[in-house]
Amino acid sequence: MFEEFTAAVAGARTPAGRVGAQARLENAACAARLASMYQMLERAYAASGSADREQWRCDTWSAVCAQIGAAQTITGGMANGQLMTAVILAEKLPMVGAVFDEGLITYLVVRTICTRTGLVKDPDAVRAVDAELAADLRSHGARSLNQLDADIDAVVLRHDPYAVRRTEDKARSRHAEVAYDHGAAYVTATVTEPEGRALDTRLDALAATVCDRDPRTRDQLRSAAVGAMGFGWNRVPCMCESPACDAATTPPVGGVVIHVIAPRDALDNAGGPAPEPPEPDDDVEPPPDDGFDCSDDLGFEDNDADSTAGSESDCSPTSSNYEPPTEDDRETPAEPESRPGPGVGDLAAQRRGLVGEAPPMLSKPLREYTFAELCAEQSADPGQFCPAGPGVVLGGGVLPAPLIAHLAMHARITALIHPGQAPPEPRYRPSRRLADFVRARDLTCRHPGCTRPATVCQIDHVIPWPYGATMASNLACLCVEHHLLKTFWPDWTYTLAPDGTVVWTDPDGQQTTTYPGSRLLFGELCAPTAEVVTTGTPPPKHTAGLTMPRRAITRKQARAKRIDDERRANTEWVEQYLRESIPPF
Repeated sequence: MFEEFTAAVAGARTPAGRVGAQARLENAACAARLASMYQMLERAYAASGSADREQWRCDTWSAVCAQIGAAQTITGGMANGQLMTAVILAEKLPMVGAVFDEGLITYLVVRTICTRTGLVKDPDAVRAVDAELAADLRSHGARSLNQLDADIDAVVLRHDPYAVRRTEDKARSRHAEVAYDHGAAYVTATVTEPEGRALDTRLDALAATVCDRDPRTRDQLRSAAVGAMGFGWNRVPCMCESPACDAATTPPVGGVVIHVIAPRDALDNAGGPAPEPPEPDDDVEPPPDDGFDCSDDLGFEDNDADSTAGSESDCSPTSSNYEPPTEDDRETPAEPESRPGPGVGDLAAQRRGLVGEAPPMLSKPLREYTFAELCAEQSADPGQFCPAGPGVVLGGGVLPAPLIAHLAMHARITALIHPGQAPPEPRYRPSRRLADFVRARDLTCRHPGCTRPATVCQIDHVIPWPYGATMASNLACLCVEHHLLKTFWPDWTYTLAPDGTVVWTDPDGQQTTTYPGSRLLFGELCAPTAEVVTTGTPPPKHTAGLTMPRRAITRKQARAKRIDDERRANTEWVEQYLRESIPPF
């Protein structure tokens, strides 16, 4: 079939014809990819001992999703969704799958159909829904997602009213969501009116805890009050920067910690506190050698509002053998038009510019400008560069240096030390200093495509202790799921280079490379560390005497229970619908 699609692309005579042929080729290729995922799952279930692993915390489904995610470098959630779609197409909707194989519909349409028909259980109803949808997809033209949802629900309603997806929307009528966007966060919530009035009053009360010299507007103070509630503070720290202000100190927190990594120059001359020297590490006795390397020590204190760390390593530009041309070699260029360029600004001034009223864009009303005057005034100020590099929230996004400096005014700052060529530590658990470095270097779980933040990951010995030493070149961050995958599942291995580069090998022998999350922003953290010190040769899989954490019920049983619960929740609505469907006499 692919030969037909590629021939159609090659034979297209117009750009529009090529677009149509390439779209069908893309859809057919996606269908083939999902079919390969289903084959991977079938092969895994057919393997010896598969039934015994169904209640493992990292079960057969999880292992296949990990392999799919590594092959495509996508997150585990995306791999799970694609595999679920592949299973539904193969086992419940083969006619819809045949339409997909022909490239007539997109993956978005297929995923929507699989989601909206997921509650249909009766085999006869499943076959009827599959046949009707397949016929409709072949004859129907383009439609919006809302129209597609309505059409699918209409088909499901005719064959199985209890299977209409409704309770999900009903459950979301009350919600609280936080969305992140380039250093800002947007909080939306639906609560009862008494709760809303209490929240409104609480924000005003917290905003009033600053002194009269605070430069922020009322809206900015209410926004800061939301953050204070998140940290568990009983007041908002004042930003007046006056030494006589009692409200400027950071209030005690309620156990909420946000870790931010930033370069030192984002803190210098920005008004923030000086970094504290590293604390001495307490010796920790190694646990019994059970072969399961599962460090759960986060390496951060739990009583800080913010932990902003800056590496002490210096990044100096490299030199080259470039020799400037002599006067005779130089050509005399034409005199360029003199235009002021953006200069390097003052970080403290840029930090202060984040609060208070926004300066006016124009010096007089817009109606009084000619077009030339307006262009001249807008281009008169070229702006200014930030003198410091950005930082990053562990588990979050990139923050510009002025915002880092703003946060640092009320944060505990700890210097982050690169271990360099330091010798190994004589214990199983890494010291706090070493754990901080590993998490700052990796930022996320090191399995391909996994984005779980390092703060919730375990620090894994790549070469198990005591065969591999506790040192930076032998430690990497792995989330619980991928730590269990590496420990218990055969043929999943990875290696770690001194610069933090990780190479994973899956059960099929395919290799995938991942790089430290800090490589782009904090390249100095990826400077090579000392080579790993090993003692003896570890066994292939040192799992003797270990027990995989188990699920209460299997994944299949949990999925069936969710379907039954949602169908049961539809009972009242279906009964009302059936009563209203009876024609009057």
